[in-house]
Parts: sequence; structure tokens; C-alpha cells
Amino acid sequence: MKPILFSFGAFHLYSYGLSIAAGVLFSIFLMRRRAAKENFPKSEEVSDMAFIILAWGFFGARLFYVFQNLSYYAVNPLKVFAVWEGGLIFYGGALAAFFGFGRWVRKKRRPFWKTLDFIAPYGALTHAFGRVGCFLNGCCYGKACDLPWAVKFPEVAYPVHPTQLYEAFYDLALFFLLLSWRKKARFEGEIGLLYFLLYGMGRYLIEFLREPGGMWMGLTSNQWLSALIMTGAFILFKSRVSKVR
Repeated sequence: MKPILFSFGAFHLYSYGLSIAAGVLFSIFLMRRRAAKENFPKSEEVSDMAFIILAWGFFGARLFYVFQNLSYYAVNPLKVFAVWEGGLIFYGGALAAFFGFGRWVRKKRRPFWKTLDFIAPYGALTHAFGRVGCFLNGCCYGKACDLPWAVKFPEVAYPVHPTQLYEAFYDLALFFLLLSWRKKARFEGEIGLLYFLLYGMGRYLIEFLREPGGMWMGLTSNQWLSALIMTGAFILFKSRVSKVR
């Protein structure tokens, strides 16, 4: 693991922050290129939309993490702002980013479902980069295992499942699946709802291999959130399917 790629005096380049930045920039590049070809949304709007979603997403992801670790941040309040060291909760970021996205499309008067379909694959791609950053940072690892690809992290005394990479590969596969599904989509919103449905399903299953945090009725908080998001996406999916029959 290599949380810090290199240092120059007081400056440190963190692998976690670099991975997320690379994912965001690569996604913006691909979105702008696609927008220019399809003339939706306007190519010059892509960066603005991505920035709004990213800002809300970071705020929500960090806030959710801080709330889950209040005892630590009560003693180390300045560490709240050290996001380059890790400490983002995806579902907190996803909810906040979705709110920011809703405000943006309303302000710009863009079609909600069509715009969601456009951006959803790139959310999966950016998340894949972020999970690689988790792996390099040495956080979000899984339970002990003796499989050939088990990884030994500095903080644990035994090899564990590299669940960060499991999710990174899953998110990357989801990115390609959502892009390829565009020609098969029957209604606006199908790609976006498939993203929430399939991501929730994958995250729910991967959680069984991760070190559990807070548990309730045998499931982690992330599994309950996954189940809630899958249920909501499925209900909306069925509702919109029925309208095109």
C-alpha cells in the first residue's frame, strides 16, 4: 500500500486524492466528448454539472463519515478537512450528489431523467477510480481470507479480501454495461435507475466480505442502505416501464 506517492518538503501527494481527481478528470473528458457528438447536454455545461455534483458529493460523503466517527473528530477537529487522507462514505456522497444534481437540472431547465441517463455511467467510472484509491490508501479492506489474491495491509496482522478492488472491477464493468445499454433503453431514466439498482446489488453482496461496522439485524448499515436504494430504484423502474407499454 502507498497512501503517499511522494513528498516534497511539506507537500505530500496522496494516492487517494490523486485517484479521485484522475477519475473525475477522465470522466469529464469522456462526457464532454460524448456531449459534443450527441449535442446533449451542451458540451460547455458538462464541467459545470460535474463540479456541482462533485462538490455536493464530497460534502455529503465527508459529513456522513464524520458523523460515523464523531468521537475521533471531537478530539481532532481539524482532521475533518483532511479528505486527502481518506474517509468518505459513498452513500452519503451519493445522496448529496443526487440532491445537487436535482438542483442543477432544475436551474438549467434540463430534462431530469435524460440527464441522469447521460451522467450515470460516469458516476460508476469515477467510483471505480476512487476504490483504487481506497486500495492504495489501505482502507475499506475485507475480512480475513487465504485465497491466492489475499492482500496484507499494514493495519491488520493477516491477509484479507481486497474488497476495494472487487468493487473497483464491479464499478468498471457497470460503466461499460450502462454505456452499452443505451441503444436498448425503452424509456428515459432506465440507465440511471439501472445504475442505482445494480450498484446497490453489488455493494450489498460485497459487504458480506468486508469488515463489518455497525450491525443491525445481521446486516451492516451499508447493506440496509443498499436494500433501500435497490427497492426505490426497482419501484421507479417498474412504474416507468408500465408507462411505455
